[in-house]
Amino acid sequence: MSSTDYGDMKNPRGIIGYFASNLVAANLIMGLLLVGGLFTGLSLNSQIFPSVDPGIISVSVPYPGATPTEVEEGITRRAEEAVFGIEGVERVVSTASENFGSLNIELKDFVDSKEVQDDIEAAIDQIADFPPGDAEAVDIVRLKPRNEAITLVVYSDLSEDYLRRGAEHLEQTVLDLPSVTDVSMLGARGYEIAIEVSEDSLRQYGLTIDQIAAAVRNSSLNLSSGELKTDAGDILLRTKTKRETGTEFRDIVVRSRSDGSLLRLHELATIRDGFVEQDFINRYNGKSAVLLTISASENENLLQIADEVKTALNNYEPLPGVSVEIWVDFSQVLADRLSLLVRNGIIGFMLVFLFLVLMLDLRLAIWVAMGVPISFLGAFLLFDALDVNLNMVSLFALIIVLGIVVDDAVVVGENIVAEQEAGHDGYNAAILGVKGVLSPVTIGVMTTMAAFAPLLFVTGTFGQILGVVPVVVIAVLAMSLIEAFFILPAHLAHGGNWSRWPLNVIQAKVGRGVAHFRDNVVVPAIRLGVRFRYVTLLLAFTSLIGAGVLLTSGAVRFIFFPSLEADALSVDIAFPVGTPFETTRQAAERVIAAAHNVNDETNGTAFKHFNTTIGGQTSTGGGPGGGSRVSFATNQASIAIQLHAEPLRTLSAGELERRWREETGEIAGIESLSFSSEFFGGGPDLQYELTHVSDNILNEAVEELKSAFNDFPSVYDVQDSFDNGKRQYDIELTTAGESIGLTPAYVARQLRWNFFGEEVQRIQRGREELKVMVRFPEDERSSANDLYNARIRLPDGTETPLANVARLVESQAFSSIDRVDGRKIVTVSGEIDTAIATPTEINGIVLNETLPDLVAKYPGLNFQQSGIAEQQGQDLSQLSNLMTVALLVIFAMLAAQLRSYVQPLIILMAVPFGFAGAVYGHYLLDFTLSFVSIFGMIALSGVVVNDSLILIDRYNRFRRDTEMSTIDAIVAAAQRRFRAIILTTATTALGLTPMLFETSIQAQFLIPMAVSLATGIVFASVVILFIVPVLVMIREDFRGGRKPTETVWEDTPVDATAS
Repeated sequence: MSSTDYGDMKNPRGIIGYFASNLVAANLIMGLLLVGGLFTGLSLNSQIFPSVDPGIISVSVPYPGATPTEVEEGITRRAEEAVFGIEGVERVVSTASENFGSLNIELKDFVDSKEVQDDIEAAIDQIADFPPGDAEAVDIVRLKPRNEAITLVVYSDLSEDYLRRGAEHLEQTVLDLPSVTDVSMLGARGYEIAIEVSEDSLRQYGLTIDQIAAAVRNSSLNLSSGELKTDAGDILLRTKTKRETGTEFRDIVVRSRSDGSLLRLHELATIRDGFVEQDFINRYNGKSAVLLTISASENENLLQIADEVKTALNNYEPLPGVSVEIWVDFSQVLADRLSLLVRNGIIGFMLVFLFLVLMLDLRLAIWVAMGVPISFLGAFLLFDALDVNLNMVSLFALIIVLGIVVDDAVVVGENIVAEQEAGHDGYNAAILGVKGVLSPVTIGVMTTMAAFAPLLFVTGTFGQILGVVPVVVIAVLAMSLIEAFFILPAHLAHGGNWSRWPLNVIQAKVGRGVAHFRDNVVVPAIRLGVRFRYVTLLLAFTSLIGAGVLLTSGAVRFIFFPSLEADALSVDIAFPVGTPFETTRQAAERVIAAAHNVNDETNGTAFKHFNTTIGGQTSTGGGPGGGSRVSFATNQASIAIQLHAEPLRTLSAGELERRWREETGEIAGIESLSFSSEFFGGGPDLQYELTHVSDNILNEAVEELKSAFNDFPSVYDVQDSFDNGKRQYDIELTTAGESIGLTPAYVARQLRWNFFGEEVQRIQRGREELKVMVRFPEDERSSANDLYNARIRLPDGTETPLANVARLVESQAFSSIDRVDGRKIVTVSGEIDTAIATPTEINGIVLNETLPDLVAKYPGLNFQQSGIAEQQGQDLSQLSNLMTVALLVIFAMLAAQLRSYVQPLIILMAVPFGFAGAVYGHYLLDFTLSFVSIFGMIALSGVVVNDSLILIDRYNRFRRDTEMSTIDAIVAAAQRRFRAIILTTATTALGLTPMLFETSIQAQFLIPMAVSLATGIVFASVVILFIVPVLVMIREDFRGGRKPTETVWEDTPVDATAS
C-alpha cells in the first residue's frame, strides 16, 4: 500500500492524521487526561463496596400495647389492601408484631421510586380512620443505602444515666464535625417520665388514671392564645407551662379539695424521670457500654468522615469516669482492601510492562504501557458523572481491564512498526498503521464493551454490587481508543528504536525464539489440525464436554454467592417469646464463656474485644444492605467479637466460628443460636415460604419441613418464623358484667390505663423525644392476682374487682404475623455447610422431593422459594437473557464489519471455549464456581472474540490482496497474527496473575472473576489458533462441495509478512 492511498501524508487530512503529525496536540490531550484524571480521582468518594439500593419503601406504624393480631387487623391488612395494584410495586411484605406494624413494599426494577412513594402516601392517606386511635403516626420512607464509617464504644463503671450523658456528649462533639451528618446511638435505653399511681391512692382520692392524665395534660402545655392589639403595638398572648423534667411535674394540681386546699401530683403519685421499663444490658469487655455509629451516605466520603472523627477523638476529653474507644474502623478496613487491590494492580502492571519490553522495542513497549495510566486516569474524569466511586469492586474492575486495555495499543503499535519496517517514514507509517487496523480495533473494543454491557442491567443486591464493573471497563476502554488512535501514533512517529545493549540482544533472542516456536511448532501443528480438521473439531468439542463433566460431576462446585469473611464474629440468641430475662442472661454468659475458652486455646491471639447485648440484639457493620440496628426483647441476646488482625491471628474467622459453636454446645430451651463470620451474605442458603388456610396444618407442615432439613448432614441453624407469642389473657365479660351496663371497650380502656398506662404528652429533650406516661407502679402489674383484683369503675361510679364482672381465658398467639402479597406465610430456613454439600444440591432435593411429598400429604399447602436461592434463579435467568442479547449485538457488529453472516459465527465459536477454559481454571486452581465467576465468563466473551477477529481480518486481507489459496491464507493469517494473539493474551492474563495468587481472605470474594478471565483467555487463545482455521476450511468444504481428502496440500512455508 502506497502513501498515496490516503492522500498527501505530509499534509494529512482527518483527525487521525492531524494528531499523528502534531505531537504538541497529542501531548496536550495526554496531559489533560493524566492531570485532570489525577485530580478527579483524588476527589472521588470512597467506600468498601458500592452502595446497594434496596428498592424498598417502608410503611411503619407504632401501635403501643397492641398484640400482633390487633396490629394485623388494624394496620397491616388495611395498608396492604390500599397499596395493592399501585404501578411499580413488585411485592408487599408485611409484619405484624407486638406494638408495631410494618410493610416493606418492594419496587420493580427501573421505576421512579419517588413517584411510587407519592402514590403509596396518597393511598395510605385515603384509608378511613387510619391508623387506629391508640396507634402513632404513619411513617413512610424510601430505604436508602448507608455505609458505616466508624463505630465508637463509650463505656464506664458508673451509673447508666451518667454513661448515657457521656455518650450524648461525644455524640454532639462528633455531629459538630463538618463532614458528619449521621450518628446513631445503640445499646442505650430511651428516656421516659413515668407518673406511677397506686390503686390505693386512686381509691383514696376517688380518681382514675384517665383523670390524672387529663390533669397533667391540661397543666403542662405551651399554647398560643392569639394577640392583643393595643395602641402601643401588638402583644402576643401565650400560656407557657409545659414541664420538661420529672421534678417540674410535682406541683401540678390534680383537683381542689372541699376545704379549698389543692391536691398536687406528688401527694398521690411517684414521679420517675429515668429510663423506659426494659430489661436490657449492653457491655463492652464486661463494662456498661453504648455504641455510636457514624455513617456516610452514598454521596459522602467515608475515609474523610472517619479521619475527621479519629482526629477529633485525639483531642476529645470524655466525662470523668467515661472511656471511649474505636469498636470498628471501617475506613481502615477500606484502606486495607484498597491497598491490597492497588498492590496487586501495580504488580500486574509491572508484569505486563516487563512482558512488553521482552517482546517489543523499548519505545513501543513504554508507549503501549502508557496506555494504562492514560486510560485509567482518563476514565476517572467520567467516574463522577457515571456515579462511580472508589471501592473494592471499582478497583477490581481496573485490575480486570489492566491487561485488556493495552490490547488495542499493541495491535496499533505493532502495525505502525510494521509500516515503518516496510519503508514508510514516521508520519506516513503512523497514519497507515492506524488506518490499517482502525476498523478491526474499533470493532474489537466495541465487542468487549458489548460483552460487559449486560452486567449493567443485572438487578438485585449482587447485580448492584458488581454492576460497577462494566461501567468502569467501558469507560477505560473508551479512553484506550483515544490513546491508541490519537496519542500513541504521534509518539511512535518520532524517533527510532530505544532499545540498546543488552536489552536489544535479549529482545532479539526472545523474538527469534517466538518466531522459531511459531514457524516450527505452531504453524506445522495448525497445518496438521487443518488437514485432519474434523478430528481437530471433535477434539475441540471434547474439551467442551470435559468442562461440562467437571460441572455435572461436582469436581467444580457451584455456589451462587460465596461468603466473605469478616474481621469479627457474632452470635444471635433467641428463646421463645416471653422467656424471662434471667434465662436469656445465663445463656449469653455461657456463650461468652465458650468464646473465652476458644481464645485461651489460641493463647489470646484470636479475640480482641467483646460486645454483649442481653435483652435485645445489636448489630453493626455488614456489607451492602447491612447497617446498625438494635432490638429490645427479653428473650434475645447478641454477642459480637472483634478479631485480632493477621498475622497475629493464625486461624480464619470461619474456623474460629466453628470452634466457638462446638465449644458452646446445645443450650436447653433455646429457639435459635446463629453464629456468623461473614462480612455480608445473601441470607440463609435454604429458605422457603409456606402458606395454608389452616394454622394447625401449616404448623405441622413447618415442623415436618424443619425435620427434613435437619436430616441433611450439611444443614444447620434450621429456624422458622412460626413462633408462638407471649401467653395472653383474653378478657370476656360475664353475664353479670353485661347486666350492669359494662361493655368490652369500657373495661378494656380501664385495664389499658392501669397496666399499659396512658400517654400524656411527649417532650423533646436534646435529640430524643420522650414520653410522659401515667400508670400503676410495676409491683402492681406483676401477677395474675393484680389483674383479678384490679378495680373496675362501674357506670354508677362505684367500683368492683375485675373478677366479679369478667372471666380470663388464657391463650397464646403468634409473636409476629408475616404476610406476602396478602398471604399469611411462615418462613423455614437453614444454613448449609458448603464443605459437605452445595446449596444447589440441597435445594434441588428439597424442591424435587421433599416439598412435593409435603404438598401431597397436606392438600392446600403452597410453597415459594425465597431468599438467596430465589435471587439465584432470577439472576441466572437475567444473565442468560442478557448474554443472548450481547451475543446478538456482537454478531451484528462483526457481520457489519466483515460483511458476512458465517464468519461472525466462526468468531463467536471462541466464546464457549473461553467458558470451558474458565471451568478448567477453577478446577486447576481449586476455586468454587460462583456468581462472580459467571460475571467473569460473560466479560470474557468479548475479549476472546478479539483474537478471532484479528485472525479472520488478516485472513480476509490475504484473500483479497493476494493470490493465496484458502489454506495458505488462513495459515499465513495465523502465522502473522500469532505474535499479536500472544501479546494480547499474555497481557490480559499477566495483569490478573497477582490476583490469582492473592492469599488474603478478603480478596477471595473477587478472585473467581479473575480466574474466569485469566484462564479462559489463555485456553481460548490456544484453541482459537486451531479451531478458527479448521472452521474456515470446513466452511470451504461445504461451499466448494469438496471432501477433505480432495484438498491439495502444500508443505512449503508461507510468507506471512505479506500484506
